[in-house]
Amino acid sequence: MEFDLVNAAESQIHALGGRMTTQRRMILQALIECADHPTAEEIYQKVREKNPGLNLSTVYRTLRWLEQHGLVNARRFDDDPRLERFDPVVEEGEDHFHFRCRKCNQITEFDTPLIEVVKAQFVDCFGGNVENATLVFYGLCSECSKTT
Repeated sequence: MEFDLVNAAESQIHALGGRMTTQRRMILQALIECADHPTAEEIYQKVREKNPGLNLSTVYRTLRWLEQHGLVNARRFDDDPRLERFDPVVEEGEDHFHFRCRKCNQITEFDTPLIEVVKAQFVDCFGGNVENATLVFYGLCSECSKTT
């Protein structure tokens, strides 16, 4: 069964005595529809096409609330906080891997079974229990490396 971000957020908002506004719903839907880890400003631009009265601060507040309640992850691939990217939490404890091109800023999400080897090596060397892992590679994507 696929995780339903809108229903999960609506349940949590109602449990806290709030309500699911049209703007919140539109922000959530835009986040779901963006497969490329959008920034808050990219979500803002997408929603603003349908709702010109939307404020960027509403997008940021909604994303922060979702992050605090474990419904989205904020990913930083750069020191600039405006370039922070967001994605829905699909499954608690899920490993997550990315490649970021330093030239065009494209983010590529990927999966690899090799991380299980790295996690096992960590436990062997340092003990403890690895619950999940995130990994980011930085470099040039195939298109940008052709022009260098």
